[in-house]
Amino acid sequence: MPTTLVDIRMRVFTQSPGYAPRRMERRSHRAWYWLLLIPLVGLLIPPIYNSEDPELFGMPFFYWYQLAWVPLSVAVTALVYVKTRGPRE
Repeated sequence: MPTTLVDIRMRVFTQSPGYAPRRMERRSHRAWYWLLLIPLVGLLIPPIYNSEDPELFGMPFFYWYQLAWVPLSVAVTALVYVKTRGPRE
């Protein structure tokens, strides 16, 4: 027989159907959020792209590097969204 509030809560939660799998599923989804750091780091450190060469279609590297991150960031964000959204009901 549970004697403390913690024991009562654990008993109620662990007896709920599907409790453990949902918790494990949420943890596995958390790892996908780390991918969101890729665009952040790629653009947050200007010494990486602070140069004029190489040029692409006459555009200095400084500009086309940043512009290239727009579709890359969209792709990473979409991937994280698809992998972390819950089941549709």
